[in-house]
Amino acid sequence: MNLVPTRWYATLFMPSSVGLVLITIGLWLIWRRMRHGSAAPARARGLWIAMLGCTEMYVFSTPLVATWLAQSLEAQTRAVRIEDLPQADAIVVLAGDQSVHKRDDGSFDFFNRSGDRFERGVEAFLAGKAPLLTFGDGINPVDGASAFADWQKRLAARRGVPEDKIVCGAPARYTQDESEGVMAALRPLGVKRIILSTSAYHMMRARRIYEGHGVEVIDLPCDMQTRGKAEQFSMTMLLPRGIALSQSETCLKEWLGTLVLILSGKGG
Repeated sequence: MNLVPTRWYATLFMPSSVGLVLITIGLWLIWRRMRHGSAAPARARGLWIAMLGCTEMYVFSTPLVATWLAQSLEAQTRAVRIEDLPQADAIVVLAGDQSVHKRDDGSFDFFNRSGDRFERGVEAFLAGKAPLLTFGDGINPVDGASAFADWQKRLAARRGVPEDKIVCGAPARYTQDESEGVMAALRPLGVKRIILSTSAYHMMRARRIYEGHGVEVIDLPCDMQTRGKAEQFSMTMLLPRGIALSQSETCLKEWLGTLVLILSGKGG
């Protein structure tokens, strides 16, 4: 299981990292002032810094803030029916949240927690929206197991997609690297317009990355986390939850990644 699916600089700006740093600094200041017998106001500064760290972590751990952040990303794209998609040169299905488990007999089980991306991409291909179906690939850490893209290729073939119409990208850890492998495979085929299948929260950044390669991108979002708006408020949305902190950090990573693309000039 990959629990660090982001670049190091993004980790530095995540609420858990910032909160822990503030709490550590605050407690260190309190300990230092108490050790040297400093006045109460000096110790109070450390207490305020530690409390700021706790407050920051609490805020981003609430379902209220996590939902708002998810909606801020999903509002950048729109749900679309397969039949309403225009024609394209290729359908690109991004990798993500895939894992593999080695059984005792040496065989492998593959899992895809972002399976909606695969399902939507295959559905669009079978609807005749593009002549090629392309799978991005992630890093497979298990020795002897096939690439994730090859596994999805086998699944798609079972659904009726001709194997000669399936293109696989090179293994990659990040979306930017994945796009380079995908486009290296698609450029020689004259692809200029793609249908991009990925999670709705990820679509804004992914679209910019592929537009940076000079192709026209048609959104095919899936895996919606909100109902098209921030969910109705209730007091339970103020109770901190670990899964809410995880969602908040995932969304903040997307916004930070998009900002980096804009500043670097690589995102369209």
